[in-house]
Amino acid sequence: MEVLIDTNIILDWFLKREDFYETAKTLLNKIWFGREKSYLTVHSICDLFYIIDKSFPIDEKKKLLQLLLSRNEIISETKKDILSFINNQNWTDLEDGLQMQCAENCKLDYIITRNLDDFIDSKIPAISPQDLLEKIK
Repeated sequence: MEVLIDTNIILDWFLKREDFYETAKTLLNKIWFGREKSYLTVHSICDLFYIIDKSFPIDEKKKLLQLLLSRNEIISETKKDILSFINNQNWTDLEDGLQMQCAENCKLDYIITRNLDDFIDSKIPAISPQDLLEKIK
């Protein structure tokens, strides 16, 4: 199984967000040390670095990036992907639109996210962390 991990799942794990941390940690461990192949987008990497900017020193942020690069394939966005967002009337959030387009480009099985409603118009099904954990037990 090949999955795109949405930014919120990485943030849940890394920032130990209450109510979401344990599920994110369990899910990422199962994916990273199991048979599934995981992907992140370049813009997710940039967003993560920006969001945690004031919370962590630069060396810790770089360690996080190194870990993410060692455990996930990275998908780059193109001009064509941004144009797909612009030309799709149903897509109103650039980040989500790019996530959907990148997952489609790579023919992935799922997008893992807590924000399922944001991915209603995705050709690649969005799945919650809990539901994916059930599938890979």
